[in-house]
Amino acid sequence: MQKIVKYSFYFGIFICLFAIILILATNAYLKPSLPKIKLVDEAELQMPLKVYTKDGILIGEFGEIKRRSITFTEIPENIKNAFLAAEDDNFFNHQGISYTGLIRSFIRCLRPSGCEGGGGTITMQVVRGYLLTREQTVIRKIKEIFLALELEGNLEKEEIFELYVNRIFLGNRSYGIEAAANTYFDKNLKELSISESATIAALAQLPSRVNPVKDPRRTKLRRNWILSRMLLLGYIDEIQYKEAVSQDLKIANNINLYDVEANYISELARQDIIKRYGLRAYKEGWSVFTTINSNSQLAAKSSMMEQLFDYDKRHGWRNPSNFAYLFNETQKISLENLDLNFLIKDKYFDEIDLDTNDISNQISSTFNSFPYFKNHKTALVIKVEQNRFFSIDQNFEMIEVNWSNEYSWARSQISIDELGPRPEDFKDILNFGDLVYLKNNIDFYTLDQIPEAESSIISVNPNTGEVVAYHGGKNFNSSNFDRVRLSYPQSGSSFKPFIYASGLANGYNLSTLINDAPISFEDENLESIWRPQNYTGKFYGPISLREALTKSVNIVSIKLLRELGIEKSKDYLENFGYTKSRLPNDLSLALGSGNFSPAEMVRAFSVIASNGFIPDIHYIDKIIDRDGNIIFSHDDYLVKVNNQNISAFPWLDTLEMNVKYPYYILEPLNKKEKVIDQRISYLIKDTLEGFMRNGVAGRKSAFLQRNDIGGKTGTTNDSVSTWFSGFHEDLVTTVWVGTDDFTSLGKDEYGSTIALPIWLNYMENELPSLDVSKKVIPEDISFAKVNKTTGKVDTEDDDNVYFELFLNENINF
Repeated sequence: MQKIVKYSFYFGIFICLFAIILILATNAYLKPSLPKIKLVDEAELQMPLKVYTKDGILIGEFGEIKRRSITFTEIPENIKNAFLAAEDDNFFNHQGISYTGLIRSFIRCLRPSGCEGGGGTITMQVVRGYLLTREQTVIRKIKEIFLALELEGNLEKEEIFELYVNRIFLGNRSYGIEAAANTYFDKNLKELSISESATIAALAQLPSRVNPVKDPRRTKLRRNWILSRMLLLGYIDEIQYKEAVSQDLKIANNINLYDVEANYISELARQDIIKRYGLRAYKEGWSVFTTINSNSQLAAKSSMMEQLFDYDKRHGWRNPSNFAYLFNETQKISLENLDLNFLIKDKYFDEIDLDTNDISNQISSTFNSFPYFKNHKTALVIKVEQNRFFSIDQNFEMIEVNWSNEYSWARSQISIDELGPRPEDFKDILNFGDLVYLKNNIDFYTLDQIPEAESSIISVNPNTGEVVAYHGGKNFNSSNFDRVRLSYPQSGSSFKPFIYASGLANGYNLSTLINDAPISFEDENLESIWRPQNYTGKFYGPISLREALTKSVNIVSIKLLRELGIEKSKDYLENFGYTKSRLPNDLSLALGSGNFSPAEMVRAFSVIASNGFIPDIHYIDKIIDRDGNIIFSHDDYLVKVNNQNISAFPWLDTLEMNVKYPYYILEPLNKKEKVIDQRISYLIKDTLEGFMRNGVAGRKSAFLQRNDIGGKTGTTNDSVSTWFSGFHEDLVTTVWVGTDDFTSLGKDEYGSTIALPIWLNYMENELPSLDVSKKVIPEDISFAKVNKTTGKVDTEDDDNVYFELFLNENINF
């Protein structure tokens, strides 16, 4: 027995010595790779870059939010206790590591998912921020242990806690408890309630998952768990606990949710400002005032979405994504019996929340993968009956939707041009596990469908070049591709006015007759014989240029271009801002085969609206720092680039000019004089105003009751892209609707059916603030009698004539 005790004693000593040697060896091996711990919090005050509309509405915020460092004595007790209860209630007693926590953590490390989550004391969480990689391995965990022990040997507990609460990331760009209090509750620390303090502490572990913006359900569960821990530890009493746990989760209204959607222009501002000023712009608290008008921006988005949804319903119901595979048979039966108990937990468990295979987490991740659309919410169908269906939303709240005759639109889409029979009930269109969008009608929800078609809209003041409204797509969260600047669809018939302007500048008149008749062309630039058709499928015979442009007659445009000559026309088209090398070298140019961005199209139409001037389109009005000092002003910038007197603007002497064209949508042309004859501009404008009073456009625009607006539709082959560019003398707008994969919008869809209605709805909002234009005919333009048969001036015939506008030099008696 004595031998056993003796050997056990020596064996114990050996194990201890081995452990000490192992620890020392490990420390010696890892020491060179361990980062140096800074013993003070050097985090500086950081205020994000904020982007506003011209009228001061916040539309974007970029950069991290950091407030002043808080000392331990300044931290309210509720915040201290909430973090201790949530993360490390034994913090003031241990030496930097928790042995029970480490055991749990090492067990996790043996799993296929790696060392995911927990096991870290507050000290270990502080040092974790100094480890440069995010790998979750045993080696990293050992490094954390050594760094934690080192930190504990150099700092007091209170100092470590200060570092922790001042540096911790708490979601939504917020670092530290002071920033989080301001972000989530628009309060300072001292104003936080017990419930709010626990909510902030709830974000510490997994801010990407437990977040009151993304997942209020899970955040509330963890908040309540923290409150129960605070009660258990004696930090609060029973009355305080019951009051705090009963409170709803209410956060500030402005967290990444803006009253005005302008993500595309605010993102453009961010990119250009960082290019010009570097990363410091993220932390200096600058305010960027764009040229966007908030009311115009809202109207443009509302008009776009309304018409896209209407268009989408014309083409039937598409089968939604189905996620029935997420559930086992038992869970399916529970859901079909409207039993959500296995989803709705009344307690928070760290292990379950870390488990990506947990069904609640899988459903939440599924919801998060679908973009948010205003006035809509995503829902998962759990039970389908004939006259109603039941679904759950992201917070696992049940929603019932009832059948009505309005769902007659939901005919199954066989193809874009072919629909199935009308549905009789929900069972014809829905299945268990379908992920659908529900439209919020305030008092009830209806089944809806997000359009697949895309759209963009840009609206500018042609006189100043200011962008008034700008949407690069229907939803920035689903696609941040900017279709205003970066998409180059074929322009279709919306390009024709510029061909006609070229004709008027080269001796043609609005009364000139061109025979609209079948024709074929052999062009070396085309692959085969070309036999163009009019979109109506019929021919009009001899027709005047005015009527041909109003009716968008293809054959006349082609013949006019052929008679003018392609090179001569291309030379003239450069006046509208088009790059000559990008203009097609064949007669298809007359039908808009060239590829141009909506930004280029709106600039070209601005030449018509502004009597021959071409604007340089810009979108930033000014930038000011946190103290109100001017960093950039567009008007003052123009003073400098034009080499004018800058004595009134001393800041311009040091203006950073490392970006060639700051804050322009397109490369500026700097054309101060008219680029085309004002009279040509007037004649095209007059014709396009006539377009808005006649035919389909006239019928659709009659409700606006304005004669001082004009525009032109455009539709490309197979209705891949549809356009409308419309103008008032103080506002020019281009609308594009199409698909990103160049598939057809449908054989019966045109610029007049989709793009034009968007513009009309938008202008209904804009016109009340735009003065009725006073029509002033430029000098050297006159009315003359025209013979209808010949298209020429005829002063003798009184029966077969009409009056038309002419350039004076073209009136030949």
